[in-house]
Amino acid sequence: MDRPRLPTTRRTAAGTVGALLVVECLAVLAYLRVTGTGVLAPRYTLYPFVWINVAAWVLLRRPRVAAPTRRRVTAGAIAVAYFLLLAYAGGLVGHGHPGVELPTRIAWLSPGWGPALLYSGSLLDVTVIPFEVAGYAALAVLVYTVVLASARSALAGLLGVATCVGCVWPAGAALVAALGGVGSPLAAAIPGIAYDLSTVLFVATAAVLHWSARRAA
Repeated sequence: MDRPRLPTTRRTAAGTVGALLVVECLAVLAYLRVTGTGVLAPRYTLYPFVWINVAAWVLLRRPRVAAPTRRRVTAGAIAVAYFLLLAYAGGLVGHGHPGVELPTRIAWLSPGWGPALLYSGSLLDVTVIPFEVAGYAALAVLVYTVVLASARSALAGLLGVATCVGCVWPAGAALVAALGGVGSPLAAAIPGIAYDLSTVLFVATAAVLHWSARRAA
């Protein structure tokens, strides 16, 4: 007797996810072999892929919302501000050091951590860690969707996010997650669990924001 077959879309999604996981594992193994790098805590080589895969999943499955241009502009401004807040709290962007100007450089770190783009200037320091940028960008897009879908006007949408526990908690949790980022106070204070904590909070934040976006839509 033939076993029931999954719908084509589910088979395709499952195949895509499987192929992505294989590519990610091969990328890490290739990096370790080529560079001769030793791994003291294997989970840190996997955390970037948790962020990237969750970010891709919530973005691909987020609802599409029809809205006038004015509301889209306002929602976009809120999302950009949210992303910049996370980037600053997570240590991706920081104040520069007067008199210091180093050339832009690339750090060839483990896949997901790198390739990292580093810039140090007198006004601004920038550290582009791929998995953190992808994660914060995904959260910002979800915030954009929630604001866009949660009210009949841009102002009401903003107030809706501010008064909804399901929306305020993700914002706060994302900020705490960002504090576990590179160069942040939390990472400096508790380096042993900083990325464990931030990864858990990121996944929880993405899940709740995704749920809030679908409910609002």
